[in-house]
Amino acid sequence: MFTEETARAREDGTPDADGWMVLVIDPVTGHADCFGPWAERSRADENAFWRHVEFDVADLADVLIGVVPWHAEGS
Repeated sequence: MFTEETARAREDGTPDADGWMVLVIDPVTGHADCFGPWAERSRADENAFWRHVEFDVADLADVLIGVVPWHAEGS
């Protein structure tokens, strides 16, 4: 849970993340899953792109795919 004490961004506004995850949500079934983490945002972006392609080919264009910051436990 986020609180006012939980710092989640640097002063320049970029996420203070330990890595990046690809979050996939199917609004029809309510199913959610995540993949990763990747150290570089660009690797997570690439994975998200190919997941978009995969779901589009399967005619599942309503599936939501995004890249979110990952915060390791205890960091």
